[in-house]
Amino acid sequence: MTVQPISNKTAITGLGWTDFTRNSGTSVPVLAARASLMAIEDAGLEVDDIDGVVSYFHKKNDTIHPRELADMLGLAACNFHFFHDGGGSWNAAAILSAAMMVHSGMCTNVLVYNGRNRYSEGRKQRTANAFDTSGTEQFETPFGSHHAAAGFGQYATRHMPRYGATTLDFAHLAVTQRSHAMLNKKAMMRKSISVEDHQNSRWIIYPFRLLDCCQETDGCVALVVSSAEQARSLRHNPVYIMGGSSGRFERDDDVGPTAARVFEGAGASPKDVDVAEIYDNFTFMAMKHLGDYGLAPMGEIGAWVRDGQNGLDGALPVNTHGGLLSEAHFMGLNHVVEAVQQLRDSGVVDDLCEGAHTYDRATCRQVRDPEIGFVCGVLGGSAVLLRKG
Repeated sequence: MTVQPISNKTAITGLGWTDFTRNSGTSVPVLAARASLMAIEDAGLEVDDIDGVVSYFHKKNDTIHPRELADMLGLAACNFHFFHDGGGSWNAAAILSAAMMVHSGMCTNVLVYNGRNRYSEGRKQRTANAFDTSGTEQFETPFGSHHAAAGFGQYATRHMPRYGATTLDFAHLAVTQRSHAMLNKKAMMRKSISVEDHQNSRWIIYPFRLLDCCQETDGCVALVVSSAEQARSLRHNPVYIMGGSSGRFERDDDVGPTAARVFEGAGASPKDVDVAEIYDNFTFMAMKHLGDYGLAPMGEIGAWVRDGQNGLDGALPVNTHGGLLSEAHFMGLNHVVEAVQQLRDSGVVDDLCEGAHTYDRATCRQVRDPEIGFVCGVLGGSAVLLRKG
């Protein structure tokens, strides 16, 4: 496979986010508008410079439609909008879709967002839909699969006897990511946890305990994608979109073809990645994705995590913001926000440093000199490589 024609032709130019809470006290449209306006301003653009909008949801739509957001913002033109139901598999695909819209000439600057009142409103929805067995759920609910932990636990129980991973390995990953979140002012979970805390947390369903599970969040994150040429004249150094892949949702352990497409299409290899923001709806799923994409040794991933290789100064810093487990849950779009922050010249702006980054891990979560970042969605659904400009 040759390098994709889209490679390095577009860049992420703006970032925005609201507060991450369990009760936003406002509507999803307001949250989406706030994050979007912040991202547009961060890029050094005006609202009328945006002419494309992309978002995504999972199963039951709980966010604002791109067309509605375009109207709220008062865009002078919206040449293309895209709304996909890919959920957590689609975080990188949302960025790639925006990049294709810009590269094609259809749009000039595309707004990408994901926002919802998932915590405050989600509980009501879950109660109302507890016995909804439409679609694929008709084949799952009657057999006791009522929540995500039951659906994803099987991937872990398949892996554990094959490679020797244990729930203690899951604990080390949870603790490391929480330590990253403790350096993140916008993270929801900033209280220190220990391996013992993890092992003593209650079972949800084997092999996942409470501290293996992601949280739910009210809020929104947003980004702006522009052409590489325009990006060089905007406020921040460009973070180029090198390439990626979307479309295949893996149901088994054969993710080799998907991983190959991602890296070959970007003209890179797993060894080139300096920081990785990996979909982590559950602790083990982050471990699986690291192995699937060749970022860590699949057969040794438990020992790799126990040794802290996923820490800020490890072989490959992973989920430097705390991930879905400890920062917030926006179906992985916040992972892209973090990757871009890490690759900007200014670095992350919401750690505990006052002034320049010190790399003192009591206050600073900035990775040392990253050049290439990797982001993926759940189960190989999409992935993207980003490069510092």
